[in-house]
Amino acid sequence: MASPVTVDPPQPAPDADRRYATVLAEIRALYGDYLGYPPELLGDDDALESDLGVESLKQVALLGRVADRYGLPDLRANTSLLTVGTLRRIAQAVVQAQGEATAR
Repeated sequence: MASPVTVDPPQPAPDADRRYATVLAEIRALYGDYLGYPPELLGDDDALESDLGVESLKQVALLGRVADRYGLPDLRANTSLLTVGTLRRIAQAVVQAQGEATAR
């Protein structure tokens, strides 16, 4: 009887990891500059509204800046980034949208 074969889940490519890290650092700097916080104080998983006190109008403005910075106008319509926004989720959305745009 043959033993079961285990398959490891696919791992992100190192280039994707580097791209994500770069985007996250750029977004952290953009948000820090806009909000007047040192970027290193902004945690990846800090909720923009409940943890950092970023009101919804500022979140919309910031998401617009991110969309403009990366040439991703559809990012503005991603309301989930406004309701449960964290820097990590925004960076992931940017990298995902860039990947989808490249695949077209």
